[in-house]
Amino acid sequence: MDDRNQEVFRKYDIRVYATYKARGAIVLETDQGLMLLKSFDGLDARVEFENDVKEHLMAQGYTNVDLYIRNVDGGLITEDALGNKYVLKNWFVGEECNLKEAGDVVDAASNLGVLHKLLHDVPLASEITGRDIQPNLFELFEKRNRELKRVRTYIKDKRQKNEFELCYINNYQRFYEQGLEALTILKDSSYQNIYEEAMNQVHICHGNYTYHNVMMLRGNQPASAYENRKDHGNYDIGIGEELTAAEITSRYRSIAATNFDKSQIGVQIVDLYQFLRKVMEKNQWDIDYGSMIIKEYDRIKPISAEELKILYVLLLYPEKFWKITNFYYNGKKSWVPQRNIQKLISIQEQYDAKSEFVRKLRESIEGV
Repeated sequence: MDDRNQEVFRKYDIRVYATYKARGAIVLETDQGLMLLKSFDGLDARVEFENDVKEHLMAQGYTNVDLYIRNVDGGLITEDALGNKYVLKNWFVGEECNLKEAGDVVDAASNLGVLHKLLHDVPLASEITGRDIQPNLFELFEKRNRELKRVRTYIKDKRQKNEFELCYINNYQRFYEQGLEALTILKDSSYQNIYEEAMNQVHICHGNYTYHNVMMLRGNQPASAYENRKDHGNYDIGIGEELTAAEITSRYRSIAATNFDKSQIGVQIVDLYQFLRKVMEKNQWDIDYGSMIIKEYDRIKPISAEELKILYVLLLYPEKFWKITNFYYNGKKSWVPQRNIQKLISIQEQYDAKSEFVRKLRESIEGV
């Protein structure tokens, strides 16, 4: 065991039995259960914000979160003799959510609904609520659309274009038009009211609810929501029946939500969009997967017609194309990694399947 680690361990009221490395951190077997030690380079206030969110969940019975452990001085951040900073938190034995496994995906969607239901009216200090706020989508989309146009002009004016730039120009127009359409629909929605309500009532989003941060705690885990449904495989896009509090408690206690380092006050449907998009990209925009996610989330936390419209707008917006654009523009333009060319080709290949899913979602909104 590294002497520097021993120095840090001594600053906590725990007894360490064994340690092993795991993805840039150290897992500890202690007399108080499994814990994770990782380096930290952020702000003290940010850790306090995350911890307040997790303590709020714990107080309401959602105990499978990686709550920070305070050191013997009462702090959440611990420094070694060289000034390196660390945080220690609870950890779990489990596996990451498998985005290609329908049971995992459905349970993770339901679990997100549980988190969102509990993360309303979170008691935070007034100075904290002024920070860690989700960007307003109006401003975000306008900024991104300007960036798309700027990069297109830059590439078009180049005499010699590489493989990435040629592929980009060929795909630009349809994605740019989607960006404009998404912004137009957003302006005609109740988004601003929902955003302001989220700010005023302190709705918390996880901020990075993806497979890395959703752990399936196997062991005594009950049958998944997917396995309990007789009609799985025959989902239509829409909403389902809401579960009771007893069903919520019994079903989701074997899932852990971790790494709230991007949590923020904001519109929670954005979390659902991010999770949904990741799953759909991994599954070639299979409509059944998307329908299951929306229905199972809705069974826990009902989605209003206006929230569904915002979800539609988020899916319509070409975020992946913008990300590739942003990486290109801020990187070394004389040489574009082959991986980025493949990403551009991939979103081109998935365009029709994604468009069909988005069309189905639009039809469901029109039918509400």
